[in-house]
Amino acid sequence: MRSFGHTMVRYLPLAALLAGLCLPAAAQQRPACPAKPIVLGLYEFGRFYHAGTGLDKDIAEQLAVRSGCKFDMRVMLRGRIWQELHGGSVDMTLSAAAPAERKVFAWAIPYLTIKNMVILGKDVDASVRSPADFLAAPYLRLGMGRGHFPGKPYDGFITQLRNIARVDEADSTEQLYAMFKAGRFQAVIGTQLVYTSYFSGERPRIEDWAPGGPRDPVHLMLSKKNFSADDARRWGEVMKDMASDGTMQRLLERYVPPADAARMLAP
Repeated sequence: MRSFGHTMVRYLPLAALLAGLCLPAAAQQRPACPAKPIVLGLYEFGRFYHAGTGLDKDIAEQLAVRSGCKFDMRVMLRGRIWQELHGGSVDMTLSAAAPAERKVFAWAIPYLTIKNMVILGKDVDASVRSPADFLAAPYLRLGMGRGHFPGKPYDGFITQLRNIARVDEADSTEQLYAMFKAGRFQAVIGTQLVYTSYFSGERPRIEDWAPGGPRDPVHLMLSKKNFSADDARRWGEVMKDMASDGTMQRLLERYVPPADAARMLAP
């Protein structure tokens, strides 16, 4: 495993050691930069990232400034990011769900929470108000982005639909919503930062079918091929600093109202 660690202290000159003792704690905890630019995978995901802008890009730029490391931001398909994060050719990604199978090959650092909603097409009957209603209507289909995990409250619902072949997948979020608008399927599951990017004017029905369910954490993910546990801890401290000094709130407010931004950052 390649680790972006530090040179052993016993090889540092005494003057450098003494200078280090005088540094602020935050500076001493700053992540060590690798020899090559950090490859950070971005993917089309509404206001997280779209056409060169979005929350993910804003956060990545802050990570670069605060760490002093060089970043190579690459726009990729979501599925390819997970393959390359596993193999180590991608170092980081953002706005990620962290199911157990991903934690095998990547460190997961939560930094905000989201609420996934069910978006229903205009042709769906008003009587369809729950997962049970949707399952009972054999003509209704669900669309999903490949590699997207809508969260535990919807796991059982999605599994049941997959078992009866009523789930269609798209390679990107942009493609997913284009297919939804074209009537290829009658529902998608998404969060405010995503679905608000794809509708102008009149919106479809947006419902919470897991009102008692938990909010889902969103993570910075780091490849275990390239980062040690201590590296991950240091990057986690950078993310905490962004929250504690108000930066994360300000970045979120570029895309959602202040009250919604505060809710996403609430513990």
